[in-house]
Amino acid sequence: MNALAQVAAIDTPDWVVAEMPPGYQNRVAEIRRLSEELQEMSRFARLLWAIGPELRESVRDVFTSLKFEVTLMDAPSDLALAVKLDGKRHLLLLVSATENTIDKKSAEIAQVFKMLHEVAGEHDRVVLVTNGDRLHQPADRAEPLSPEALKMLQRLGANSVTAPTLFKLWSLSGQDTDRARKYVERLHEQDGGGFTLGS
Repeated sequence: MNALAQVAAIDTPDWVVAEMPPGYQNRVAEIRRLSEELQEMSRFARLLWAIGPELRESVRDVFTSLKFEVTLMDAPSDLALAVKLDGKRHLLLLVSATENTIDKKSAEIAQVFKMLHEVAGEHDRVVLVTNGDRLHQPADRAEPLSPEALKMLQRLGANSVTAPTLFKLWSLSGQDTDRARKYVERLHEQDGGGFTLGS
């Protein structure tokens, strides 16, 4: 536990703080406020390293923070979710549970195919969310998909996006929500392949 968390979690009755001088009370209140803010931000920090269910929660939080309606799905995987853009259009996101490079025979590619043919409607876009090589800084990571897997997604009209790219999207939304939402629209418009914020 870091020093801030230790102080914020002072194991004393509330009345003890009330007995202390105002300067102490103000500092404890500020430390607790900062600790709560850090915990809130940590949900988004998981985009940089998590996979599986933890990553799905953080992906959901990004789109919820951008004021999109998000629904958790259980097919074709319990790591899927749907982001409603409007009455007809959705992003159907499949969150990867692997940190390894995804190749064309990986389970994720099969699940994308299944989602396209069994779940997606005419105006939906299927997107694979990856966090490969997750224990390295994003700039130092290997490509999350093999060239063959990426070509397969392109042929299927499905997109892929890395979780660190979604982290950048969340960071951008703190400065310019409208611009961040436009990138979500671009993610839907892109007809297959890897997506970046420069796309």
